[in-house]
Amino acid sequence: MVELYHHLFMRCPRLGVQPFLRALCDLQGVRFKNNLSVQFSSAYDLYIRLTESVRSRVLTSLDRTTPDWRMLNTCPPCQYEVEGEEPQPIRMMLAVDGNNSLKRFERRERKEDGTLLGPTREKPDVRIGGGDYFLQPSQVDLWDEPNWWKWVDWTPMEKADRIACTDRWSNLNEAKMARSFGSFDINGIFAGFCRHSFVLAFSDMMKTGEQYVCPISEPMGSLAVGYDIACGMVDKIARGPLSQLAKDERLQMMIGLLHGYAHNRLCQLTFLMLYIYGAGIEDLEVCERFFSHSNALASVTRYMSKFRRRQAISSYAYHRDNFETYANLSKFIHSNYRQALCIIGRSKETAKTLRDLGLLDTEKVIGYIDEERAYLESRNSTPEAELLTSNYYRALVKLSDCREKLQRARRTFRSYEKGELSVSGEESLYLSERQMVNEQELEAKLLVDVQSLEERLGLRADQRWCKGSEHWKKAEELVAMSKYQSSLDKLEGLIVARIFELSRMNVSGTGYKMRQHIGHAMQKRSTAIRSALENYNEAAAKLTPPRKLLDWDDVLNYTYLSEFDFLRDTRSDVRDKVWAKPAVRQAMSELFKLLRAQEEICKLNIEIKRLVTYMKEEEEYLSSVARNIQRTNAALAYQIRRYRDERHRFNSTHHKRLDSIRKLPGFAPINVHYFHPGVGLRRQTVQGHVEEGEMELQADDNDNDD
Repeated sequence: MVELYHHLFMRCPRLGVQPFLRALCDLQGVRFKNNLSVQFSSAYDLYIRLTESVRSRVLTSLDRTTPDWRMLNTCPPCQYEVEGEEPQPIRMMLAVDGNNSLKRFERRERKEDGTLLGPTREKPDVRIGGGDYFLQPSQVDLWDEPNWWKWVDWTPMEKADRIACTDRWSNLNEAKMARSFGSFDINGIFAGFCRHSFVLAFSDMMKTGEQYVCPISEPMGSLAVGYDIACGMVDKIARGPLSQLAKDERLQMMIGLLHGYAHNRLCQLTFLMLYIYGAGIEDLEVCERFFSHSNALASVTRYMSKFRRRQAISSYAYHRDNFETYANLSKFIHSNYRQALCIIGRSKETAKTLRDLGLLDTEKVIGYIDEERAYLESRNSTPEAELLTSNYYRALVKLSDCREKLQRARRTFRSYEKGELSVSGEESLYLSERQMVNEQELEAKLLVDVQSLEERLGLRADQRWCKGSEHWKKAEELVAMSKYQSSLDKLEGLIVARIFELSRMNVSGTGYKMRQHIGHAMQKRSTAIRSALENYNEAAAKLTPPRKLLDWDDVLNYTYLSEFDFLRDTRSDVRDKVWAKPAVRQAMSELFKLLRAQEEICKLNIEIKRLVTYMKEEEEYLSSVARNIQRTNAALAYQIRRYRDERHRFNSTHHKRLDSIRKLPGFAPINVHYFHPGVGLRRQTVQGHVEEGEMELQADDNDNDD
């Protein structure tokens, strides 16, 4: 009965102990009693402990007891390398993200005023739980930024310029995410997955929400990591103790497809998987798919003890890895193979479109991405010479205004001293004197700023610009134009990004949910556009003659760059760029999809070879170990066979699905050899360690008998 509940709970995590027991009582025609829950929970704990103990003994006999063995061997297509396979641009693709659903309520006494945050009522429990699925808090805290100083070989670096997406993503805002979540001591989990959805590791988010320190950990090879705030993680990693290791291992941060269109265009060009060599057609949104199922655990685990919560989550992850994710491996490969072949099947149409547009050089077309990135970066900055001149003019204006205020303050103070103004006490005289002193101190500070700028401009003290002079008038016009130009550049950059992102909504194959997601992202961007539009109109009205003012409705109706008459006033007209034309952009998108599809075929061929090799060698190895141990420990041999059958039951289905790939339209017969097993680099042999494992287990049995 306990085993039945366990399997039901793994399939339906919302099923708690009480509903299950009440259903049993209904079937037996007896009344439910509360003590049944306590008794059944104790029995269930014992069942889990026995299951984990048996699994531990099985893994020991298989020589799979190193701390990171599961993490390094959980996914056959990603990790079971085969002799002679071609090197890949990206060795393994990971996805990481945080989820707030699996919180844990902290039991506390009520204070006298009725609030809940009184002394804790938690019972001491030395058990940890979670097995090798969970990282310990000490392992996570090691990479927290305040602890970086503990690393001997690490040199502190300054933070990079403000990230453009900081305001849009709450988990990039350290001030927001540093807060505590009230009565919850654990505010969710941070999880890592491979691209096939196998769980690599969990980490509890303690007291705070998802902070972007979480995905920082030591990489184990050339990895690509997908994260919804990859743009922020790049700076974090570059400043941290792992910066050199990340460079050596060519760590590539990426943004998944679903989250990518909520970032600005500049982030997309750098981190969106469509533009990354070797990324294939994977969307890397496996975290959201896992969380959509694991959220069902929330109602059950929220009030559990720390140990039982971790136990439930890790048990669910183990069951899902072996009975869901592994079962769907061949389905994943088949689906991606078919999708990639469909994209490659449109290659002739893509080539014809490129020829019609005069885009004959593929490398040059790919280079347009770098040109667009450089253009968008230039829109966010002001030329240094103009910036220096503008700062000098503004400093002179501030100094002139300060001196005028100082003269008025001096006249007022002297009038009080001479008795020309009525004084209502010493306080008025003191305030007048205080104001005069403040203006004197401000004048001295502004004078230092002016002198510093004069030194950078190469001006002598007698060459200082005077109000009304020719230099002053030219600088005044330059500042007005600079402000106009800056606001126009900002508005242009936002609108250009909006147009290019909205074009995604009109691409065939974009589903309703994706269109809705992009629409919500555009709403957030509209707030920034509205603010930039107000700044533009204010600056345009101050020019001589005033420039054309824009209203909100006009901006919303712009759909192509050719409609932006006001772009003629920018430093460089983006409409003259080849990559800015709508037809060219659509053709470029199809070209990048074609390139990624070709990469996906190469990646899938290698994954097929790894999977068929793994199925053959894993079954042979486990069966051989079971046969050898059968002579001395039949019970353990039986458990090894059960361990083998957890995944072996799906292998026949895998072979059928993989064989059907060869029948897909467009499949290249030259790739047939990938469907035959090879020799795994990590394959295990029976000789050597089995006898040692038997001796250890027999010694343990003898100790228990004694």
